[in-house]
Amino acid sequence: MKRTARHFLKGEDGATAVEFVLVLPILLSMVFGIICFGQYFAIANSLQQLAAEAARYSAIGITTTERENLANAFITNAGARFTFLGQDKMARTITTFSGTDPDGIQVSLSYDLQGSAVDVASGFLGLELTTLTRSSYLAY
Repeated sequence: MKRTARHFLKGEDGATAVEFVLVLPILLSMVFGIICFGQYFAIANSLQQLAAEAARYSAIGITTTERENLANAFITNAGARFTFLGQDKMARTITTFSGTDPDGIQVSLSYDLQGSAVDVASGFLGLELTTLTRSSYLAY
């Protein structure tokens, strides 16, 4: 009996399994954090780029109504270029400034993060991050 107990205490057969169990939660947390940050960065970058391109595209219009319509059309048809963004989760606000010096347009986009990995991490960490907003201003 003494020999079996001594052999059990000196044995290293389960050491790898114990180390794996201790390291796995940290590893999974890091991978999940990388995924969440990547998704947040991709959405933020796509929103900013879409707002800037819509504002620039509106510059070919002559009247303020035409410029608003061009910016709206650009955002509506941007699905092929911005596949990371869902049109159903995006809200837009287009404001034109006329009679000012200089005239301009501001395109603001808000994206609903509910159901994304960012939303899961936000709920887990208590950040209350539900929407992401980016805007772009272009003076004519």
